Amino acid sequence: MVDRFDEHFFLIAKETGGIEGLLNSLFSFLLRRTDYYYECDPGDKMGFPPGVALNMLGNIFKKYQDEHYKVHKKKSAQEYNQKLEIYQKKQKELQEKQKEQEEQQKQAQIQEQQKKQIQQNESQGQQDVKIKQEQNQQKNESFTHKQKIDPYINTYNGGQTEKYSWSQSGNDVVVTMKVPEGSNKKNIKVIITANTLTVKVKDQVVVDGKLYDKVKSDESVWSIEENLLTITLEKGQENIWKTVIQGDQEIDATKVENTKPLEDFDSETQGAIRKIMYDQQRKQQGLPTTEEEQQLEILKKAWDAEGSPFKGQPFDPSKFNLSNGQIQF
Repeated sequence: MVDRFDEHFFLIAKETGGIEGLLNSLFSFLLRRTDYYYECDPGDKMGFPPGVALNMLGNIFKKYQDEHYKVHKKKSAQEYNQKLEIYQKKQKELQEKQKEQEEQQKQAQIQEQQKKQIQQNESQGQQDVKIKQEQNQQKNESFTHKQKIDPYINTYNGGQTEKYSWSQSGNDVVVTMKVPEGSNKKNIKVIITANTLTVKVKDQVVVDGKLYDKVKSDESVWSIEENLLTITLEKGQENIWKTVIQGDQEIDATKVENTKPLEDFDSETQGAIRKIMYDQQRKQQGLPTTEEEQQLEILKKAWDAEGSPFKGQPFDPSKFNLSNGQIQF
């Protein structure tokens, strides 16, 4: 078969709405630019004798229909109706199952919300007690090279050494350490470079070493509040650190929680992720994806359009293959 015009035909089909549009364009061209429809008289040098043009069309159609039947089995109307009945039954069962699942999810959400509300009410009293205990903790804690780590300092995804505690997310590392009473920005010096961290408290070097990985020094900051020094290091790249200073005790990186909340992505990425999750759920349920639904809507309109070989028949999606985002017959 000649396929060198396929790209042109595909473009015409795309621009005119499908196969029907392609055929309309073809026969409109034959009418406007050729003598295909002209029924000639004997001796005429243009057109065809009555019936020849139609026979030509039928012969060409049958030629490629026979080619199709060499690959695909010819189907009867009875076979089609049987398959249609099975398909419609499955679709109905899937819809009923989906409706049931949605109702179950709705009930589960209501129960979860009620449970969270109860837990919040119960934990509120505990939180008030904890805050009061923190406020009453002894503030004048002696500062030594092996200082005591505050039990309420965050070590999420991090750890603690004799000098400091630390936590991390995918984008930053937070280092915290207790400093002597009366410490302030005048007698504390924090030097952050791309590769190193140095901390001096009242001319005493507390931390001085090479960082586990590069940081953005111009985006890294530090602050002091109530004898607690907090240093936030902005990572040079999103990754997991095993320690802050090379040579210090390392953590097991395989146990680090490195998931990223959906809200941390931009709105466009969130939309793309939600679409992927929706399509995955649809596939698991045996239902068409978003793109397949759109393609089916186009096919439904073309199915019963004027001139369609399927006009008047019940719509049958099984006649089409929607794989790889392309429509195949």
